[in-house]
Amino acid sequence: MPGYEPRFYRDSMGGARWKSFRVVHLETDLWIAVDAAGYKPEMDAFALERAKHYRSVLDSHIKLIPSFLTSLTPLTLPSFPAEDIISEMYVATQRSGTGPMSAVAGAVAEHICNDLCDRFSIKEIIIENGGDIFMKVDSPAVISVYAGDSPLSEKIGIEITPAISPLSICCSSGTIGHSLSFGTADACMIACRSGAQADAYATSFCNEVKTIGDITRVTESALGKEDIMSVVIIKDDKMGIGGKIEVRLLK
Repeated sequence: MPGYEPRFYRDSMGGARWKSFRVVHLETDLWIAVDAAGYKPEMDAFALERAKHYRSVLDSHIKLIPSFLTSLTPLTLPSFPAEDIISEMYVATQRSGTGPMSAVAGAVAEHICNDLCDRFSIKEIIIENGGDIFMKVDSPAVISVYAGDSPLSEKIGIEITPAISPLSICCSSGTIGHSLSFGTADACMIACRSGAQADAYATSFCNEVKTIGDITRVTESALGKEDIMSVVIIKDDKMGIGGKIEVRLLK
């Protein structure tokens, strides 16, 4: 599983609207924010327990099928019963053409989000897991796209409204962080209902961006997927955007 990467961009997230906390277990590093009025101190321990649970689920499956960890191409869903999070990762990567672990961060974020919402009375929640987000909002929120050294980094934002949440916003990069990428995009952001699917698509389409000239083609290809709600691709000082979610130019 991927190693730890400092999350400097978290410093700009949050605000008085939210109460945030961090959960770390092995390579899992979550930033969790809930509506300030709904926060309860026991959420911290509960989220950590769920992170440990999903790590255990993943480790157990990898022991049975070691290629689940290492394959860079889709695998066939096994004939024996699998946990929901595992099945979702198989399905997501069959659609994207990537290996199962390309969906892990988005899948974990979604499942822990749902677990917290089921356990506590939460009106709004954001879970960020290595640049991948799953969120539910009660009023509009703007998520900026972090693109490292690009002059467009955090200059582009997408507005998430209650009507389109809960949803996942996942970002892959060929120039930032530790994750394996075959592309050179500074950021490839994909929004979907499914955390696993958004994460897998972000990896897949980021892999396709080799030069600035690829941006338009890859953006159009991503928008051709019915389950993709929005796409933002940034390389150097160029970008491609589209979808059903309003995109803003930030100061």
